[in-house]
Amino acid sequence: MNPILKKLIAVSNQRVIVPFYHKVSDEKPTFEKSLYPSRKIAEFKNDIDVLSNYFNPISMKEFIEISKSKDELNQNYFHLTFDDGLSNFYKIVAPILKERNIPATVFINSDFVDNKALFFRYKASLLFQVYEKSSVKCKKVFHDFFEGKEAIEEILFAINYNNKHILDELANAVNYSFEEYLETEKPYLSSIQINELIDTGFTVGAHSKSHALYADISFKEQVNQTKESMDWLVHKFNLDDRFFSFPFTDLDVSKEFFTKLSEEKIIDISFGTSGIKKDNIETNFQRIPFEIGNTNAEDYLLKEYMKYFLKIPFKKNKIHRN
Repeated sequence: MNPILKKLIAVSNQRVIVPFYHKVSDEKPTFEKSLYPSRKIAEFKNDIDVLSNYFNPISMKEFIEISKSKDELNQNYFHLTFDDGLSNFYKIVAPILKERNIPATVFINSDFVDNKALFFRYKASLLFQVYEKSSVKCKKVFHDFFEGKEAIEEILFAINYNNKHILDELANAVNYSFEEYLETEKPYLSSIQINELIDTGFTVGAHSKSHALYADISFKEQVNQTKESMDWLVHKFNLDDRFFSFPFTDLDVSKEFFTKLSEEKIIDISFGTSGIKKDNIETNFQRIPFEIGNTNAEDYLLKEYMKYFLKIPFKKNKIHRN
């Protein structure tokens, strides 16, 4: 155990952390290629060992109880979370966590459950892989589609939620079927798998309907994406609690948004992705991205806590909302 890290955790008073992942796999990247590096299974197991050395694993229910308590903590805690509702959690991650008795929460995009649709950034990733592997003739279709532009990777990953239809049009042009990919690969959790995860003690929450960056959509659409995804999950899986994680990030989400959702009791608690930071919304908590390439988890945590202290003089250690 690193004595410096141990001291930083205690002195920072940031004694509860929420790491988040998407996927854990030893296989070659598929839909997530160029988007984030999946943790290898051995790396993930080491992450759990490191986290367990410094923090006690807790359930989401325990996390909420601790977050509401005004008592000063004398222990450290962590709660694991996984975004996008991928079937990888059911196949690879859940067995590892059950063996070690580690609780976790999976955040789910309601439009994608049962592999009904595919996140637009995953579509961009798959199309770029088609481009990389294609013949000169097929590559020309890509370049012609984008009016002769050469930087295909840059163009594909610049496409956002509001113009995502371009990806479907390009897929048709190059004769690539996202529907066939969903049917064959089944990247998302099924309803049956979600129910089984709940029955074995894991918790689930909403991650919006279709994974829009909230800064790219209107206030009304932000509320609808949150409410409709949360309501669907609660009714579909008979949930008692309403947990929500923002797709991409919660930066630029207004104080008014949180006020409305609180007044209408749409969510109980929510999570961003800004690392070790405080938030002036008492029910919104920042998580630490743990898809960290080849970096050792202990070194990564040391760096993150040091960054937290460096932000304090500039008042960057807390998110302030308009």
